[in-house]
Amino acid sequence: MIFFDRNIIVRPQWLSRSSESSTGFRARLPSHSININSESNSFPYTPVLIFINKRSGGQIGEKIYRELLQKLNPRQVFLLENNDTITHALDIYSSLPNTRICVFGGDGTVGWVLGCLAEAYPSRNNPPVSICPLGTGNDLSRVLNWGEQYDPQRLSHTLVQIPQAQVVALDRWEVQLEEFDLSTSTLSERQHRESEFQIVRTFQPLFNQPPKFVRETHRDSYPNHHKLPNTRFINYMSFGLDAAITLDFHDERTRDPSKFSSPWKNKLMYVNESCKHLKDFARANMWNLGSYIRLICDGHDLTDAIRGCHTLVVLNIPGYAAGTNPWGKSSSTSSVDLFESLVDIHEAAYRMVTSNNCSTDQTTSSSTTAAVADRFEQQDFGDRKLEVVGLSTTHMATIHIGFRGNRIAQCNQLRIELCYSMTAQMDGEPFYLPASVAINISHAGQVLVLNNENK
Repeated sequence: MIFFDRNIIVRPQWLSRSSESSTGFRARLPSHSININSESNSFPYTPVLIFINKRSGGQIGEKIYRELLQKLNPRQVFLLENNDTITHALDIYSSLPNTRICVFGGDGTVGWVLGCLAEAYPSRNNPPVSICPLGTGNDLSRVLNWGEQYDPQRLSHTLVQIPQAQVVALDRWEVQLEEFDLSTSTLSERQHRESEFQIVRTFQPLFNQPPKFVRETHRDSYPNHHKLPNTRFINYMSFGLDAAITLDFHDERTRDPSKFSSPWKNKLMYVNESCKHLKDFARANMWNLGSYIRLICDGHDLTDAIRGCHTLVVLNIPGYAAGTNPWGKSSSTSSVDLFESLVDIHEAAYRMVTSNNCSTDQTTSSSTTAAVADRFEQQDFGDRKLEVVGLSTTHMATIHIGFRGNRIAQCNQLRIELCYSMTAQMDGEPFYLPASVAINISHAGQVLVLNNENK
């Protein structure tokens, strides 16, 4: 049996009444206690603040809260209600050295806490954050090696590992919306999109196209989700078919929370919502995102790269959709990566043939090899770069068995112009955007998190 590490517990003698604190007390070390050398970090304790979202994990958060109240100092365990819960906790423990945080919740809860930390502390100066996963996807928890789902038998084990976890920097990305005039697009761009959409309209009686999220702009689930859920993200954003399914799932969960009482039920309900978009899957060859959005990466128009794609994914971490990595691994000897290497060769050859800077008579074997050698850099959630991936409906299935999507770009800035209304999601929180809106994405600093390398 694994017992709690006493070093993570806040000692009662560290807490004292304070008129300066909004909560009425504050944590301070007694002057006679331990001589701390901040440079050598000699403080022998690692007090851990616990933030719990009671609505995560099929409503089990409150049960965990009651359990931890009995095993830790109740003053270090916080049930998340609003931003004030987080700011009050930070105020209490701002002077306590070597503090760490553990968030019990899903990706949305973790992003919420990290957002508050980023506002309260300068970049890369916050108490580092670990995760006990209570959500459905838990992508950041997987990437940082804190597990894919909550296991009550490993609660103590998780907390014991926090003091030994490695502190790493995690990029954050700012999202700004900007209205723009479609008439500012070049004549050829407008004519191309209008002709494609006119073809879709001509065959609509036969094929029921374009996709539902473009065609049905007044669905009941859309009016309540016209605003960005946040102005920052840490995991990913996506646009198109996958976000449409997520929005339907989110709306159903909001209307009837009782149906979503466990992570397994949540996954089943997600599959059920996916079935409502079967026509969009079955007739995927009749539409693609390139008809509805314009993609600009670091100033380069890469819209042609999303022809044939039905979901566009913007990745900060190598995790998406409950444990997949649509960008793929950079190097491996597995059969999956051998397949990916063949795809890379094909894509490199295609880019050389279609590039404005190269003519077709230059596509020799040696030049193709050189293009493949110019590979994308390895994913790193602290490198101030985003990975942009296009997914077809086939990719949306095969990424769950280890394959990857269509790598488009690694960039520092991203602009996505919507020519038609579009479903999107940010760290698993879905929303619906109207036409003639541009999404501008840029780097927004870093926060410290904990990577559990010794799990």
